[in-house]
Amino acid sequence: MVGVPLGAAQDKPAKPRILVVDDEPDMLDFIERVTRRRFEVTRCANGEDALALLGERAFDVLITDHKMPRMTGLELLDRLGDRHPRMVRVLLSGYTDVPEVSRAGASGRVHHYVLKPVDSRALLAGIDHAYQVRDGVLPFANQD
Repeated sequence: MVGVPLGAAQDKPAKPRILVVDDEPDMLDFIERVTRRRFEVTRCANGEDALALLGERAFDVLITDHKMPRMTGLELLDRLGDRHPRMVRVLLSGYTDVPEVSRAGASGRVHHYVLKPVDSRALLAGIDHAYQVRDGVLPFANQD
């Protein structure tokens, strides 16, 4: 039986890649701090830059703010359409009654909705929940 020689570097499995989209730098900083142990984090300040990145490389998770100038998070998800079907999609919003969010969840465009202000434990739990929604294990939950 052939093994790895002692002292040889063993490849660590790659961290899942997460794309965070928010127009607030403080929120980008916060989400990066919360998720960087579990994920390789890439940040974008707007939907246009996010679409460009998503055209170049794949991500395992997308977290996007809902209310942003020029393109909302739901518009970003609409523009993605059916591309990247295995990518987990989490929407952040400071608004509690957003009918579009329910429709987006029912259509599969978003897998979980996290209410701002965001708690670090709620965000990580929301990502885990979103994986289960994507995989059909749990139904979409309108809010955290």
